[in-house]
Amino acid sequence: MHRFFGYLAIGAAGLGLWLLFDTPEQTDVIAQQLNGASSNYSGWAVGLVMGLTLAWLAGIEWRDLPTRAGAWVRLQRRRVGLIVLGGLFASILLLF
Repeated sequence: MHRFFGYLAIGAAGLGLWLLFDTPEQTDVIAQQLNGASSNYSGWAVGLVMGLTLAWLAGIEWRDLPTRAGAWVRLQRRRVGLIVLGGLFASILLLF
């Protein structure tokens, strides 16, 4: 059921984007009826995208995030060190 609601939300987001970028010359009867409706579709689309984003963020295990970030830094220690040194040298070069 969770996937079904996800598909419905993606379909609603696609419909909202279609309504936002629809051309007025389109002769489709359904599109003309939806475009003639008196509501703010841009606010609706932004709200739908924000809801999808919040639902995605709710699925992340935030308690394990520092542990995973620390493990990633330990695993990539040399690469992160080289990136930090490169950023330091680039900032000095750009400063002077």
